[in-house]
Amino acid sequence: ERRLRRLIHHQHQRSDLTPEALTLRMQQQAALRLAHTPEVVIVMDGCDLRKPHSQLLEYLDTVRDLKGQPVSGYHTLNAIALTPDGRQTLVYHTTYSVRAPGFLSENVIVHQALTQITQNLRGAGVSRLIFVLDRGFDDLKLIRHLRSLRVDFVIRARALDRLVQRTIDGPIQHLHEVWATSPVAHQFEMSRPVERLGKVAWKPTRTEVRTQDLWLSRGTVPIHAVQLAFPTRPADTASGWVLLTSLSVSPGVDAGQVIRLYLRRWSIEEVFAWTKTALGWEQVQVLDFEAIRTLVAMAWIAAAYVFTLGEQLDAPAVRLLAQLGGYVPHKHRPPGKKTLLLGVQRLAAAYLAHTLFRQPHQHPSLETVLHSVFGTP
Repeated sequence: ERRLRRLIHHQHQRSDLTPEALTLRMQQQAALRLAHTPEVVIVMDGCDLRKPHSQLLEYLDTVRDLKGQPVSGYHTLNAIALTPDGRQTLVYHTTYSVRAPGFLSENVIVHQALTQITQNLRGAGVSRLIFVLDRGFDDLKLIRHLRSLRVDFVIRARALDRLVQRTIDGPIQHLHEVWATSPVAHQFEMSRPVERLGKVAWKPTRTEVRTQDLWLSRGTVPIHAVQLAFPTRPADTASGWVLLTSLSVSPGVDAGQVIRLYLRRWSIEEVFAWTKTALGWEQVQVLDFEAIRTLVAMAWIAAAYVFTLGEQLDAPAVRLLAQLGGYVPHKHRPPGKKTLLLGVQRLAAAYLAHTLFRQPHQHPSLETVLHSVFGTP
């Protein structure tokens, strides 16, 4: 217990395990793994750390539960990198509270994350970066910041009442008014993601696509827009999506590329669901805010390690972890991340036991302990 307390409260001197140092290490490992990749898609989104029954936690903030109701907790910002060959790599994490000392704004945290990720991956030789962001990231300052970083982006718009222009000197109108006179460029059936109680399901939905080139901020910021309308959905629900992007949105292939990029955003929801259930970082039980940040950062380091294992299922080390995790070989069912994580835990426990009982003058032998517990030699 004393060792654990020194660890999470940064009272040890052997290594730097602050949340910032752990995130930096994650970024360094991600850069090595993604080095010289021609194109990388970065999906960045927030995930709430909910503590609905807590009252004494330090700098306790307000977040939303799965039903949208306000509860106590903290905010996290996370990012994963997706490559054309199917690799997933965790590239960023931070936990924050708007009530913590020194907090400036959520926009500052997002801008810093975008800058760190871009500089880190460009330093590793990644040629092209495409950021995919959900609603809430369509702030004009953030769009300007993305352009200053010279990266591409696809953002789902939340502020549909923002003022736009179809041409640089055209009349000003609201974004939601643009589509009334825009023709349908394409119709198709799309597997639409639906999130319910933290889980993502995919439903086939008839979709109408409209495209438009626009100007923001009174003709100073050019941008492209794609509207996805779902005419078969009930009238009392949201009728579609509007995607703002730096990419071309000409009808056909280009608009389809933007849609496919945004659909990849939902892969991070699966990461959130897995890390919360398998790693349990929402169940941390300490009062100190920095200790909470450290434990959650450690959970994301563990997640980054397991995600790295996921792409080479035939490697001997992965086969060993799968076996330790209880995996039964099956032709069409590879070991999942929960199985690999359990294998890592059991391997760590075996290593600690081996190290402990290797010191005969301090502890009884392993055989003696087993005999006293089970009554067998």
